[in-house]
Amino acid sequence: MKKIVLVIAACALLGSASVAAAAPTAKAVKATIKYFNFVVNGQTKLTADALVFNGATYVPIRDAASLFNYETTYHAATKSISFSSKNDWITLSELVASNARLSASQSDDTPNVYVIRAGNEIAFSLNTSTLKDGEFTSVITNGSHLISVKKELGSVLLSKKDVIAAGYIVQ
Repeated sequence: MKKIVLVIAACALLGSASVAAAAPTAKAVKATIKYFNFVVNGQTKLTADALVFNGATYVPIRDAASLFNYETTYHAATKSISFSSKNDWITLSELVASNARLSASQSDDTPNVYVIRAGNEIAFSLNTSTLKDGEFTSVITNGSHLISVKKELGSVLLSKKDVIAAGYIVQ
């Protein structure tokens, strides 16, 4: 009986050793957690702990997206993360992507001047060369609709409400 128990114990030990040898080894890293204030355009948007490793600061992607007024959605089937604006503004590139008939081109002569076309016709032009972050302006479309425009973190944003009133699709 003792021999059987010893044989079973030996087999169990050998089996667990082979499983441990087959498991991938994890690499230990040394990181610290530090408290940060995240400031956007002079306004504190987030105060949180962040992981610091090798001189780089790591922030959870949901928190980072929230800093710029985006919400995140994880799609398990495709293992992808999508970002969508959670405010009342749309980027110029989002407007063009939502409307197949629209295209936008930037002027070669003057930076931050855009021409938005609907087919071969100019729908409106947009000059943001003098617009600073946080400032607003308006443009008038060829259909006489007024669209509010602002610049935020270097991106050109258009009012979703105004874009919809002008007859464009917003997704």
